[in-house]
Amino acid sequence: MLVDGGTGTMRRLLEAGSHYRDIDHLFYTHIHPDHVLDLVPFLFATKHTPGYVRSKPLHVLGPPGFRDFFERLMGVFGEWVLSDDYPLELEEMDDGQRVFGSWKVTTRLLAHAVPTIGYRFSQDGAVIVVSGDTDYCEAIVDLARDADALVLECSFPDEHKVEGHLTPKYASQIAREAGCKRLITTHMYPVASPDNLAASCRMGFAGEVIAGRDLLKVTV
Repeated sequence: MLVDGGTGTMRRLLEAGSHYRDIDHLFYTHIHPDHVLDLVPFLFATKHTPGYVRSKPLHVLGPPGFRDFFERLMGVFGEWVLSDDYPLELEEMDDGQRVFGSWKVTTRLLAHAVPTIGYRFSQDGAVIVVSGDTDYCEAIVDLARDADALVLECSFPDEHKVEGHLTPKYASQIAREAGCKRLITTHMYPVASPDNLAASCRMGFAGEVIAGRDLLKVTV
């Protein structure tokens, strides 16, 4: 599975030892460009790799409005990225739940500038929650309840709070109120270093805090 995919995701997948051929589920939190731009390269590569023809289904989940976004995107790139060789199953989610084999995904609408959903992935008792972009809201606290790992945006230091995004004060509050075991901060803007933001989160959350970085691997 892959959650979101901004510019450079395809390259990072390969560097991380993963391959787009192995991905069967794409989960998008919202349609801002830094979260969706590599959808086109993903579909293009899937269709045009010499000697490779995908036949297994590709599941694509997104927030309300994602289907319209996808259809507009296909209006531009259509025949170059869409293939008749495999079924592409697209579904919009708000507050809901889906089961795929042995694992389950739960979604909640979060507080952001556009329709946005967070994801809770559960399998064999292990829980990972990915927020995408959000401000503080009860929905992300509920979604992250008792999670083994909460991958949470922490975009700016507290003195640069922006509506629709989190700072260490609110990221640590969410982690604390949710009772999650581990907080992994992501979506950091250059106004502050990832290590400084993570250090600030540790002041309000007693659990483990990890500053997210490209190619970081975490075992749950």
